[in-house]
Amino acid sequence: MLMVRNVNDYLNGMLGVPLDSKSGTKKIRDAGIDTNSKAYQVVISSMKNSAGNGIAYTNPQAIKNRMASYEANGNWINPAVKLGAKLNGKVFEQW
Repeated sequence: MLMVRNVNDYLNGMLGVPLDSKSGTKKIRDAGIDTNSKAYQVVISSMKNSAGNGIAYTNPQAIKNRMASYEANGNWINPAVKLGAKLNGKVFEQW
């Protein structure tokens, strides 16, 4: 049986940390996220823009999930194209 006496570490692991804090930056780098990549910069700027008062709280997995939608140059990748849609609108060569 798991007995948790101090839940602060457990909750801090689940909850996000401020992106601008030293602990937040360390947590992101420890997760293997390249903080110098253009995709990271695009994701973080959009998170900060949508956050209240410009302070964004997040966790590394949320950043990784959003970065999966961007290429290395910071351009958004259309998920339909990733699944096989052609640029001319014909999907999976069915038509």
